Amino acid sequence: MSLTIATSVAAAAPKPPRDAPLCAPPGTAPVFLSPMGEPFRAAAGQPYPSATWFARADTNKDGAISREELVKDAMQFFRQLDTDKDGRLTPDEVGQYESVIAPETSLFVARPDGFYAERRKKHESDAVGRSADYGGAMGAGRYAWLNIPEPVAAADADINRVITAAEFAAAADRAFTMLDVARKGALTLATLPRTPQQIAIEGPCRPPKTRR
Repeated sequence: MSLTIATSVAAAAPKPPRDAPLCAPPGTAPVFLSPMGEPFRAAAGQPYPSATWFARADTNKDGAISREELVKDAMQFFRQLDTDKDGRLTPDEVGQYESVIAPETSLFVARPDGFYAERRKKHESDAVGRSADYGGAMGAGRYAWLNIPEPVAAADADINRVITAAEFAAAADRAFTMLDVARKGALTLATLPRTPQQIAIEGPCRPPKTRR
């Protein structure tokens, strides 16, 4: 009887897709990075903290985040990063973000063999601030809904190493457009994807022995 039940449970378990992340080790603390890179952390075993960010960004508490709410939330984070309050983020302030506030952005994974050759063959180029195929989630992309390895630096549209408030707001606006795949003008937590780390914690994920 118990063998039959165990077999049925195993058969009902969802099979992880080939590109699913490796399962997180037991006790892994969940981390979520907002669309513009603000970190939210929880203790191991607690609910994934994307809900914490969502509840704060949803200022009118209607269960959805509008474009205006997402940009407004992004700009409060910009002001937090702008430590000298000059209305722009300099390399020192971006470095502080990468090394102290969200060190997850500095941890990249190796790109697969042939990655650059394949990109050259297809004549692909990534627009600044856009989610892209980096050969798997990298940096902040492992903890976020968009695969942008460093979302703060990616807001530097003119690539002059200084990020203005206007550039940051524009990047947040683009992030909303990329997340609003159904073009409803509002984001709900139930329709947003799980991050790679969330999948690794909650499954279905790949056991380490299946890694190729």
